[in-house]
Amino acid sequence: MRKTIIATLLAVAAIAVQGQVKYRLEGNIGQNYTGTLYIRNQSGTNNEIVDSVEVVGGNITAHEGSCPRAFLGHLGTKNFSIQLAPVFIENGVVRIDMQKGAPAIGTPLNNDWTSLYGQLIKIVSDFRSRKTSEADAKAAMDKSITPMLQAHSSDALGYLIVTQFNDAISSRRGLEYIAMLSSDWQRNDMVKRIKADLEKRAATEPGAKFTDFAVEYNGKTTRLSDYVGRGQYVLADFWASWCGPCRQEIPNIKAAYSKYKDRGLQVIGIAAWDEPKATLKAIAEEQIEYPQIINSQKIATDIYGIAGIPEIILFGPDGTIIARGLRGAAIDKMLAEIFDKKE
Repeated sequence: MRKTIIATLLAVAAIAVQGQVKYRLEGNIGQNYTGTLYIRNQSGTNNEIVDSVEVVGGNITAHEGSCPRAFLGHLGTKNFSIQLAPVFIENGVVRIDMQKGAPAIGTPLNNDWTSLYGQLIKIVSDFRSRKTSEADAKAAMDKSITPMLQAHSSDALGYLIVTQFNDAISSRRGLEYIAMLSSDWQRNDMVKRIKADLEKRAATEPGAKFTDFAVEYNGKTTRLSDYVGRGQYVLADFWASWCGPCRQEIPNIKAAYSKYKDRGLQVIGIAAWDEPKATLKAIAEEQIEYPQIINSQKIATDIYGIAGIPEIILFGPDGTIIARGLRGAAIDKMLAEIFDKKE
């Protein structure tokens, strides 16, 4: 009996050792830093620190470690003043080479991620240089993302793809990406949050009718339907006083209002995640004349699945959403196409 117990324990111990991930980290972080960088597990919900490496003049002092299973890691300082690209902690030698722009190479997940990353950077670069249209760029991205996601639906690379590119093509396609993940990853808290946001966005994408909401401020209730669905085109700017990019877009929105208000355009601001006093101060500073829905906080952004501002949405006369995510010159281009066509 004793021999049987000992043999069983030895067998279990052997299995445990075989199941351990043994890794070696080396390379250069692409900046002149000397100190400690911590490895956090991004696959979980707590982003916990699981290991650390020493860096001298930007070069990682070769470090060996082990962990129960492979995971998606993130290297950075404790206060996040330095944050590197994602890296997969898995069996083998993982080499970071930020001087060459490579997230990490040397192991299967890192090699596949770096390959996909390079493909997508090339696609985005071609789009920005106007070598390809937005539709062609999105089709090319989907063509690169889909097979890689299918091949890694059960591991941390699939998780990274979904968290990074869930809305690159469209909200509906992002939901299809999530459906490609294994059931275990679909139960991940971050994936569930992303799915909930995508479902909201999918319901409010171009082609869908507007979803109404009501906001109370200073004893008055204002609804989106006070402006939208009443026979005019409506440009709605979701913004906040503290948001730098929001303030940068205001001159573009004011110019659109001045140019098209007498031709059938209504413009409204929807102040989100902001204190009313700060909103009113910013309105005065920016000399905004178009009406505002103040104190919406999370009400409007939750309904429209907005995770970042500014978010500028154009509604048609019947309340159909025509476009989302308008910025800069794209605002006037869209409106010119509409109003010049009408005349």
